[in-house]
Amino acid sequence: MMHFRILGCLQVWDGDQLIDIAADKQRTVLAVLLLRAGQTVPVHELEDQVWGDAPPAKAKNTLQAYVYRLRQILRFGPDTALVTEAGGYRLRVPDGALDLHRFEELTARGRAAIKAGRLDEGFTALQAALDQWRGPAFADVSATALQADIQRLEDQRIAVAEDAAEAALALGRQATMVQRLETLVASHPYRERLWALLMVALCGTGRRADALAAYGRLRARLREDLGIEPGPQLRQLQRDILSARAVGRTGDADGFWFVGAATARTRPGTGQEPARLAAELPRDTSTFVGRRTELAEVCGWFAEEWTGRVGMISGSAGAGKTTLAVHAAHRLAPRFPDGQFYANLHEDEDTTTGPAEILRRWLPMLGVTAVPRGIEESAALFRSALATRRVLVVVDGAAGLGHVSPLLPGAGNSAALVTGRRALTMIDGSAHLTLRVPDDEEALDLLRRTAGPERIDAELMAARTVVHLCENLPLAIRIVAARLAARPELSLKSMAGQLSDEQRRLDELAFGGLTLRARIRAAYDRLLPADARTMFRTLGDWPQVDSTGAAAPMIAARTGLTPARVRAALHTLADVHLLLAQRDGRYRMPTLVRLVAAELTPEPGTVRRLPAAGTDGA
Repeated sequence: MMHFRILGCLQVWDGDQLIDIAADKQRTVLAVLLLRAGQTVPVHELEDQVWGDAPPAKAKNTLQAYVYRLRQILRFGPDTALVTEAGGYRLRVPDGALDLHRFEELTARGRAAIKAGRLDEGFTALQAALDQWRGPAFADVSATALQADIQRLEDQRIAVAEDAAEAALALGRQATMVQRLETLVASHPYRERLWALLMVALCGTGRRADALAAYGRLRARLREDLGIEPGPQLRQLQRDILSARAVGRTGDADGFWFVGAATARTRPGTGQEPARLAAELPRDTSTFVGRRTELAEVCGWFAEEWTGRVGMISGSAGAGKTTLAVHAAHRLAPRFPDGQFYANLHEDEDTTTGPAEILRRWLPMLGVTAVPRGIEESAALFRSALATRRVLVVVDGAAGLGHVSPLLPGAGNSAALVTGRRALTMIDGSAHLTLRVPDDEEALDLLRRTAGPERIDAELMAARTVVHLCENLPLAIRIVAARLAARPELSLKSMAGQLSDEQRRLDELAFGGLTLRARIRAAYDRLLPADARTMFRTLGDWPQVDSTGAAAPMIAARTGLTPARVRAALHTLADVHLLLAQRDGRYRMPTLVRLVAAELTPEPGTVRRLPAAGTDGA
């Protein structure tokens, strides 16, 4: 029987013969099909994985050629086949032929045995699951699009290693686990559960001082890298060691000390299923630039003890709120061993769902099998499920308090990180950060990191012009970098020339379905009342758009609004960062925002007269 291995280098064995698949793109296609073995993988998804945002002109034909070549090389037998389906391909493999399937089966068997109290049997099965790994998954497959799947598989492997170590310690095998746990914490220095298990193993071998030293190493690492302290469970373990108490068991006789969500047990009669560890955070960016002060502030919100702490990042469209929140959440993840939830509420994206649908997805992951239909009942059940867990909830693109409040934790040690255009200051006890655009050097560094330093440094003046025309907005810069990557022949000077045309600038700031125009327009569509919409459309025609309260009568004449309604509309636009409030009481509309406003058609009856040449805007 043919065997496939992806938990390490990608290998295909026909009996005892290793089949060589040398072509990189063919290996990528096979890797994706094996990762989704038994499922139909659409052609467009395979194209995205193989070529990203720059497919060749005849990508479908080229993909067909890769599949044809794979069929020739692998010589599929009766039990294995690469099947052409409507709109895609499906790789059929028999039971036991894929190491990932064996890993998942052995993991489930081991955890079930541990839950039933058969620790020795459970440890043996979990160790057999870990033995399926020969290195990082897809170690010799170069497709960057697989990185999120590779990280997900690695997280699963470490969770199983933690479960196996916990079972071994419960069996009294502390001496054999110390070296293994030392290796694991060196590779995964932010996983508090691993450090706790190491401390328990060291104490079990009489090395109490070494256990305290391990805690000291972890504390120093967390404080230096993340600006946070170890969690309360680890601090309690340190106190137990200092006071020479017995460690390794919880006060709950049903569980071992520091049991994570992956091995959570359900008490008889609760009517709930075991919880599944949620790890929903989007992939962290590898080109995060600057924001040291802001990152430290966000991580610092969760450094001390809290009860239902909520942190809020607000700012203009494209300022990098999502990037900062996701980056901070990945750093904070070790503080929340029971999982991390993520919700995308941006209405300018196709994947947006409402709070009710999001809760229907989240509650089963917390062990709730009967999800209520009403949003209030679901939200109450969600808060109850989080009350005894340490979960981080990230809500991205919240339009208002009613939009986000059903998704926030209540009392307990869970926390939430929220992004939005408007600061939700009504949330009791919340912390707030208004995210400004980066300065010129940070913005240039972002373009350098995303488009390539050699290319930017070769046309440094043109690169500075591009950044200036993007108004230092990270989203606009990333779109430009993506366009440059897709067109190696395009010079920075040409890109700057294209962006210099105000009539086409917004069209140029679009790539792969992502547009700056849509992000700015979303605030107009979602967040503005009628008066503020009228004001926004009017300001789009002004050569200069600085505004003061003293100019309210002039604006009133042009909009048909009373001076009081003009001032209220200006405040509303500033609240959602479509206008920028200045220290002198004036307002400024960024050029990219003004270009969106200028595209909007005024309502019938609205008076729009440009100020005379040489005069200030209102």
